[in-house]
Amino acid sequence: KDRPVSKVVKMLKSMQETLETEKATDEEMYEDLSCWCKENKQGKSSEVKEAESAIAQLDSEIKELDTSAQRLATEMVSLKEEVKKATATLDQARIIHGNKVDELNSEQTELNSDITAVSSAATAIAGTTGTQLVQLPEGRLKEIAAAVQTAVNKRVGQLDNTLSFRDRERLDAFLQNPAKFLKESSLLQKKGDVQGGELTGMFNAMKEDFQKDLESVTKALAREKGSYEELMQSKKEEIKAGEASVESKRQQRTEKRKDMMQKKFEMEGKQKSIATAQEFLAVVEEKCSVTDTEWAERQKTRQAEIDSVTQAISILDDEESHELFSKTYSFLQQASVDHRLQKASELIAEAGKNHVDRRLVALATSAEIKGLEKVKKAIDELRDALKKEQEDEVRQKDFCVGAFAESDAKKQAAEAEKSGHGGEVDTLQIKLNDIASDVSDTKGKIDTAEKGLKTETEDHRKELKDFAATMADQKASQEVLKKALAKLKEFYETKPALLQARATQTPEGVPAGLSDYKTNSKGLGVLQLLQDVIVNTKAMEQETARDKANAEKDYKKLVAATNKDISALKNELDSLNLAKAQAKSDLLAAEKSLKGDTQELADIAAETADLHETCDFLMKNFGLRQSARTEELEGLQQAKAMLSGSQ
Repeated sequence: KDRPVSKVVKMLKSMQETLETEKATDEEMYEDLSCWCKENKQGKSSEVKEAESAIAQLDSEIKELDTSAQRLATEMVSLKEEVKKATATLDQARIIHGNKVDELNSEQTELNSDITAVSSAATAIAGTTGTQLVQLPEGRLKEIAAAVQTAVNKRVGQLDNTLSFRDRERLDAFLQNPAKFLKESSLLQKKGDVQGGELTGMFNAMKEDFQKDLESVTKALAREKGSYEELMQSKKEEIKAGEASVESKRQQRTEKRKDMMQKKFEMEGKQKSIATAQEFLAVVEEKCSVTDTEWAERQKTRQAEIDSVTQAISILDDEESHELFSKTYSFLQQASVDHRLQKASELIAEAGKNHVDRRLVALATSAEIKGLEKVKKAIDELRDALKKEQEDEVRQKDFCVGAFAESDAKKQAAEAEKSGHGGEVDTLQIKLNDIASDVSDTKGKIDTAEKGLKTETEDHRKELKDFAATMADQKASQEVLKKALAKLKEFYETKPALLQARATQTPEGVPAGLSDYKTNSKGLGVLQLLQDVIVNTKAMEQETARDKANAEKDYKKLVAATNKDISALKNELDSLNLAKAQAKSDLLAAEKSLKGDTQELADIAAETADLHETCDFLMKNFGLRQSARTEELEGLQQAKAMLSGSQ
């Protein structure tokens, strides 16, 4: 049997082996943990660097896209202005063309009427000879003369170049009193005068001139229509091309803004991933630094324990100590320990090698010095504790697996929600920007139209005042001319052209009496000239009245068209404002949802970090810990069986 000192030495050596085993196990676990720390530090650091590089690239691309979008917006404004100018030119050309066509059509109608008038006059005169002239109804003659007079009044200056002075006198005589003129012509024809034939030729010459004018007007009308259609086609193509270009640039700008928003969203995601990675890296740094400190202290303590045990063994187990103990400590010898109790101690110690548990070490040590029943009771208590730990660890592992799965599912769902809400926010922001641009354009169009209408109204009022003043001047001129004509007629139409003195013989030496009185030979010419002037002023008054009517008609057309455009623009503006209000409401709701998604993801990240801190070590070492604990339980079962067999 071993002496007590030998037993102590054995126990110390067993402790030494246990300490070495624990040291090796700790080193293995620390190596695994160090690898985990290294991998996570390097992985998260690389993740941060890659994200920072991606952010720099995205920021550059966002700036480039923003510059392109601003350039397209500027080009759109310029194109819209060009389209606006082309549209205004088209509207103005439409009004000018309408006026010109009305004027040419009116002139064409008047020329046709004048041609009919002179043709009728020529036919009437050519078809009546001798007594037939007198048989024409006086009313018919007056109608013919009035129609010719109207044609003559319109072309006084032109007829001066066409008709000789003699022809003009004959024409004026016919127009003043056609019945009288034709009656005198009939008498002259009987005498061989061809006065009627000359008048017919003059009318035919006038007809030819009028027909030439009609042909010129017809050509001018055709040219006007051709030029107008060409201008309309050109401007419409220009407007269509401009609007197509605006729409193309709008689509390009929208795409660029969408790309820009998407890249901003990606950049925000990268920034948040950096923040998440840095938070996890901080956790890793803290955990690993604490582990390093604990490891250093643990190694230092264990090495001190090993050194103490080794030194104690060295002291107790050398030859001098053995010789000394055999002489000095013979009184310490005692009865040998029961062989089965010693065997149970060895089984417990063996179980403790695979799982560092000081309770097993303590139990193995005490098995040799405590009573049998106490050892069995201690084994049962330790088995129960190990089983409970085994079950708790399984439940904890199941909890960690489920919690990680649940956290990952929640994260994916939240990220999907956030992506959807982020896209909705970007789309609504683009929509609001486009609506704001359209609102500004529409307001500008309304303002331009209202200012243009105000300017046209002021110009029209001034024009009406000018027409009124002109017509008043013309009427006043006619009144003055009529008064002068009446005074002259009182004399020249009532007095004979020649007043003969009484034919008396004048005695020689007596002065001669008054000679025959003749009225001024220019009197009748003055009367005719005054009549021509009155006719001209009346024609000018009529022309002014026509111009006034045309101006009022054009103004009414312009006002109606402009008011219609303004009404349509205001309706469009109301629709845009409604769309803007709805988009703002939708944007606020989407932003609120996005904020909630961000907070939810932050909460999930915090929960996941807590789970990692709680579960990572357990999950990584679960199999090893379960296996070691099972071996412990088996060793305890064998030890108890061994002890039970001793009873």
